[in-house]
Amino acid sequence: MKVIGIEFAASDMNYVVADRNTDGTIVVTAANRLSLADTRSPDDLRVFQQAVKTLMSDLTPDRVAIKAKPEKGAMAAGAAALKMEALVLATLPCGVRFISGARINKCDAPTGAVKAYHLPAYKAAACACSDD
Repeated sequence: MKVIGIEFAASDMNYVVADRNTDGTIVVTAANRLSLADTRSPDDLRVFQQAVKTLMSDLTPDRVAIKAKPEKGAMAAGAAALKMEALVLATLPCGVRFISGARINKCDAPTGAVKAYHLPAYKAAACACSDD
């Protein structure tokens, strides 16, 4: 099962593509980020949405796992994160699972699998892979 794990951090969408081997291990096949330059520019929003469409059509995931961000409170998601999340949800070709921050914090990550800034996206993907 191919899963794309996503975390929205400021104006970046960090993502990790993971697959579960037959022995149950999680293998990272890609990791990168997409950025939203200006949250109030219709052109920049379209560019970001097209990049997400291209990503989804190229990778053909079975599931997308997104690190959930609260919409209210001290740790609330910013405008860029909410806009990027909406554009991702509008272009998904598959199911989505929102993974809580608490569950992501409990998930182990193998050392050296991904860069530190990709860890939350990796953990979201790993949690979604283990949900079957």
